[in-house]
Amino acid sequence: MTQQENNHLEQQEREALVAEWLKATPGFFDRHANLLAEIQLKNPHGDRAISLQERQLGVLRQQNQALNQRLSDMLRFGSQNDKTQGLMIAWLKSLLVAKTKAEVDSAITDGLSKVFEVESVQLIEQSNDSNYCGPKEGAPDQLKNLVADEVKSLAVIDLPAVQMQMILASHQIEKFTADMGRVYLEQIGELASAAMIRAKD
Repeated sequence: MTQQENNHLEQQEREALVAEWLKATPGFFDRHANLLAEIQLKNPHGDRAISLQERQLGVLRQQNQALNQRLSDMLRFGSQNDKTQGLMIAWLKSLLVAKTKAEVDSAITDGLSKVFEVESVQLIEQSNDSNYCGPKEGAPDQLKNLVADEVKSLAVIDLPAVQMQMILASHQIEKFTADMGRVYLEQIGELASAAMIRAKD
């Protein structure tokens, strides 16, 4: 180990001891309040030095901004979830009211377009391309040929009980991704299949 590395290691050890001592002595800055203004730290946003108080205020401000952003995101997601839940309930009601095959098909395609806010939902005969979810570019050619040119991402839901599939297609690339969970989609597929079976009877 070089002398420079030894010096760096010793410096780290001394700083660790100082930090531990300060944490174990909470009244230190109460008794030496003048140090809060006298200790100069490097300003992370410029060249001038700033006091410990200024630095602490900056850290607290950054933490506050981060917390506000998280709260804003939570409120936005909560609002979106409430909206989606309301649309799902309306969709389920439309499935229960539908009696004929045509009414059920319409409830499925029109209703899910609103729930997922996608441009297209279509029912097709079951193919070998099962459960695809992701960008249109990565989809099998057979699926690409079934959607409009404007489509950027899509999801395929198998309906094995009725030997059909649903294709949800969006003009937004981020709407359907390869790593998104499929449990929600599969549950919707089961509900749609049940409605289609009932309509056949």
